[in-house]
Amino acid sequence: MSETDCDVAIVGTGPTGLVLAHFLAQAGVRTWLIEKASSTVDEARAVSIDDESLRSLQTMGMLERFLPMLVQSYGVHYYSWRNRLFAKVEPTSTEYGHPKRNAFRQQQLVALLREGLQAYPHVQLRFGHELVQFTQSDAGVQLQVQHQGQLQAMRCQWLVGCDGGRSTVRQQLGIEWMGSTYAQQWLIADLIGRSSSFRHTRTYCDPQRPAIRLPGPQSTVRYEFMLKPGETAESVLSDSNVRAWIAQREPTDADLTILRKVVYTFHARIATNWRVNRVLLAGDAAHLTPPFAGQGMNSGVRDASNLAWKLAAVVHGQAQTSLLDTYQQERAPHAWSLIQMALRIGIYMQPRSVWGAALAQGLLGLICLVPRFRDHVLHLKFKPKPRFQHGFFDPMQRPGAVIPAGQLLPQPRVEAFDGQRHWLDDIAGPGWALLQWADAPVLPMLALPGLTVIRLLRAEEDFLSSPSAAQMTVRDVQGVMQQVLDSAQAQAVLVRPDRYVLAYLDDQPESAHRLQAVLHAHGMDNQSLKA
Repeated sequence: MSETDCDVAIVGTGPTGLVLAHFLAQAGVRTWLIEKASSTVDEARAVSIDDESLRSLQTMGMLERFLPMLVQSYGVHYYSWRNRLFAKVEPTSTEYGHPKRNAFRQQQLVALLREGLQAYPHVQLRFGHELVQFTQSDAGVQLQVQHQGQLQAMRCQWLVGCDGGRSTVRQQLGIEWMGSTYAQQWLIADLIGRSSSFRHTRTYCDPQRPAIRLPGPQSTVRYEFMLKPGETAESVLSDSNVRAWIAQREPTDADLTILRKVVYTFHARIATNWRVNRVLLAGDAAHLTPPFAGQGMNSGVRDASNLAWKLAAVVHGQAQTSLLDTYQQERAPHAWSLIQMALRIGIYMQPRSVWGAALAQGLLGLICLVPRFRDHVLHLKFKPKPRFQHGFFDPMQRPGAVIPAGQLLPQPRVEAFDGQRHWLDDIAGPGWALLQWADAPVLPMLALPGLTVIRLLRAEEDFLSSPSAAQMTVRDVQGVMQQVLDSAQAQAVLVRPDRYVLAYLDDQPESAHRLQAVLHAHGMDNQSLKA
């Protein structure tokens, strides 16, 4: 390749583009990031990061450096139109290894990811470069990029638009939106220096002025206020007005230093097509999510995690290009379900009248009187599961499986021979993983790229001797994998690089044949199954 060639070009250095670049870099894919700005953003846009995104950062090797920048495991307290607490959402479960809700500052995350890419010589960050247009052919994608007033010609094998809701890539592809843009506007104000140590978000479901208070790291706090009909950005953005609204909710915050204030309109939209030949969309270029569930950025990270290993397999000749069709097939329904969840939450957060607020809040209060329903709300179980309905996994479901094929695998702690306990993903590494019982009968050997084979001991079993250097053996100390495998009546589970279950295996030839058919569908069965 020449200096103007790469395997994958990514347009946009927001969280989605940077996470995608990290995963591709890990897989040895020559990658460019093209960004028209002079650097990554220097302001907090997204402020909530979930357990699945932290798991992705863990896989990238960036989590330990990011943890000091977090407020981990915060909840949301909902206040009624009478300013009385009527509901709490305080999830404590960590089935994916991390707290479900965490506060952060986007500018710190993107700066960390930007700096982390310096460890990969095959990745180039090209700031001050604006994509003007592109054309594509069977051989690749030709880019026209403007830099310092000059047009430059570049070429890549694959192009990914991570360039936001006004994506140049999506617009040039002529891809339409599905969904709605809402006229309702909200004012956001970010401040620093808070003296209140209360860590949970407070949501004021008050028809007089719906508002949200979100504490963040490093003594920051964000306020969001719903505008009324007739109010404009010009009429509400003055410091005096913002401080007056804040004083009504938390007087100690009223005189804090204002870092940022902006009025925004929210969207609930999804692109009708996420791939056109060699060009793909991800993040806000593919879907726009209302802010009420804090899932916009997190959905983009899920896109990157899903797409990266598939692109790498295609680039390295380990899979057919048809594998990339499963990206939208898997991700779009889940992204849309999260958009719908955010809209439902918005019903409670944006009451239009006292009667409407009283009815909605009273109904939720009654629901929470029932322990099972209260736990459903308290532990965020209403959030759509990370599970695919169609895509690249064994479609033959196993009755009773607590984690069906096509669903994200939990991440428990496992114990090594030396007594140290580790997160499962740290043992598995960033590629494919086969987890099987140590005493399982002989199973087909897999030759998938980067495969790690992990032999599992049950929680009640001991290491009888030191495992050989060629074997990775750990104890399922929490019994999580025993529940997963036993419920599926399986001896082993094959896990994709994005931690989703591809298939279960047992000692019956049928399971190996089904796995071979799944791999064959996208050209990944070349010597993958060996006797």
